[in-house]
Amino acid sequence: MSSLSPSPEALRGERAILTGCLLDSGIWVIVLVAALWGNSLTLMGEVIRGGLLILLEYVLLGMLRRINRGAMSDYDYGTSKLEQFANFLVGVAMMLGALWLMAGLIQRVGVPQQQSTAGMTFGAASGLLNLAINMSVFALLWRAGRGGTSIIVNGQILARLSKTISSALVALAVIVNAIAGPEGIGAWADLFGTAVVVVVMLTFGGRMIGSALPHLIDRALGERQQATINRVLAGNFEAYDELLSVRTRTQGSDAWIEIEVGFARQRPMGEVTTMADAIAAEIRALMPGAHVLVIPRAVPG
Repeated sequence: MSSLSPSPEALRGERAILTGCLLDSGIWVIVLVAALWGNSLTLMGEVIRGGLLILLEYVLLGMLRRINRGAMSDYDYGTSKLEQFANFLVGVAMMLGALWLMAGLIQRVGVPQQQSTAGMTFGAASGLLNLAINMSVFALLWRAGRGGTSIIVNGQILARLSKTISSALVALAVIVNAIAGPEGIGAWADLFGTAVVVVVMLTFGGRMIGSALPHLIDRALGERQQATINRVLAGNFEAYDELLSVRTRTQGSDAWIEIEVGFARQRPMGEVTTMADAIAAEIRALMPGAHVLVIPRAVPG
């Protein structure tokens, strides 16, 4: 098993996610106490959503550390699919949590609730602290992932953005609930805060699933990229004798292109190899970062 030294950029990403995991774990306990003490459905929504994402954050962090140190070299085509699958799980967890909260919200409509004044005051303070933590960690992730290519770090930036937006509205709702009490405006504020959490979770969960799913099913490259490949093959039409197949797919954020071209049996191997390499190099020049494999096949002259 190979062992690599992580780059400074990779280490910044790891530290940002680790900082988020530790801070999230601490505030999760505080918000759980506040939710139970104050009987706040809004805060309980934050507990459910946050708990699911904290577990996944630790899984993602462990995966990222292994990737950065070359401990997952058994995957010939890279680990991008694993990273996309992890982000897919984050999205699914968000959607399931949102459905649970929606059921709780419906059950509370028009039903008076008993809420502790001290518990709600503590809940308002924990909501503001949660917002401050999310803003700080989002800033760390943004700086660590700026210009980077790690799918895990980029996925965590999106997830943290959803947390920051949600926690801001949640903090506002809990503060109104704490000031106005468990009835009237206060009760509606609690329901509003819960609805905000549901909407944010559904929106960002759906976006994460939608962005990961095409990569998990090996989607072919887009029309523009296919057109680029076709132009290169047409421009080199005289170099080969037959075009046998063109297969493309996305692997995470990477493009994989496999082309089979036929050469007459009597043509020298050196000439055939040179031509195949030239075609591959031309495609790579037009599509930076693409993995291109041109396979020569012998065909009747």
